[in-house]
Amino acid sequence: MKQITKIALALVLAAGSLTGAAAQENGNRDANNKIVRGPYETNRMFDNIFLGAAGGINIYHGELDSYGSSSDRMAAALDLYVGKWLTPSVGLRLGYSGLNAKGWGTFGAPYAKEYVAPGVFRERFGISYLHADVLWNLSNAISGYKETRIWNIIPQAGFGWARTYGNSTARNEIAFHVGLLNTFRLCDLVDLTLEARQLFVNQRLDGTVGGSRHEGMTSITMGLSFKLNRRGFKRVQAPDYSAYIDRIAALERDRAALNDKNDALAQENDALRRRKPEQVTTVVSSETVKATPVALFFGLGKATLDKKELANLDFYVRNAIAADKNKTFTLIGSADSATGSKAVNQRLSEQRMQYVYKLLTEKYSVPASRLVKKAEGDTNNRFDDPELNRTVIIE
Repeated sequence: MKQITKIALALVLAAGSLTGAAAQENGNRDANNKIVRGPYETNRMFDNIFLGAAGGINIYHGELDSYGSSSDRMAAALDLYVGKWLTPSVGLRLGYSGLNAKGWGTFGAPYAKEYVAPGVFRERFGISYLHADVLWNLSNAISGYKETRIWNIIPQAGFGWARTYGNSTARNEIAFHVGLLNTFRLCDLVDLTLEARQLFVNQRLDGTVGGSRHEGMTSITMGLSFKLNRRGFKRVQAPDYSAYIDRIAALERDRAALNDKNDALAQENDALRRRKPEQVTTVVSSETVKATPVALFFGLGKATLDKKELANLDFYVRNAIAADKNKTFTLIGSADSATGSKAVNQRLSEQRMQYVYKLLTEKYSVPASRLVKKAEGDTNNRFDDPELNRTVIIE
């Protein structure tokens, strides 16, 4: 059992040293020279399947190993397996391992072949181990997935059914193992494999019972692994949101500009509301009085005048229209082009013009024959300030 422990420890130390070597490999790196490890797209059912076969040696560890060297216990080994990589780092494998084993047993052991010493006989027997493994590709886990990597280091562990047979007898036990698999890339389809594995099993497996409750077998094999055609992993590409981010930034800038413009218009509107009524001075001479034009201003979307503008209209009627008795006045309705559609603005200009026309004819009894109606919509804005184009001009 001490020898088994030493071998297992050697496998762990080997994995540690190889991990250090894998960490130095230049795997997938980003623009900042940092290793990129994923994420990767989920593969399909039959993607990344591999088959393998290998041959080598088995060294069985039993109760009476002190009767000979390890070389005396070497026997032929065979590995056959099929597996699948679920991710670049994690895989599953089903396999057969075994073939032959040698050792020493006590008198009456079922696989005894040759007498060695009093009560001790050389054993030879067939052995098979059907097992399921979990594989961890340490190279991909540390350095990032790289399909063309020459050397991959893959610790593995598993369990299964161990069976010995010979001399018309057989024994069966549940066993487990740990190991280290190395793959060396030969081409796209084929890897060279070198694997060391340590089996742990109950001492009953070789038919010799006594002392330690556990024994096992060390296997070292070399072979070939064949990768089926649907292989490799694709890294998930991060969505490019730059166009959306730029659009959002542009909309934010537009919103800020509109807010500033709205604040400015609110200030202008407030200033106009506080503005005193215009004083119209009519110069009367012996000659015929000529009335000057006047502009009446409406609120945004409004077709009625507030009290200030009504006062202006009243003053204009009494001091201009009434004075220039021979003049025909044109009522020009208008709307600003900065807001609303053309159809809405046309309708609004008509409503404003009609509103003033009704005041002149009904309230002030101006003959309809002296009035000409005209609605320009937003087609003839006369002022730079949009607010001032919401008007009816009498000229």
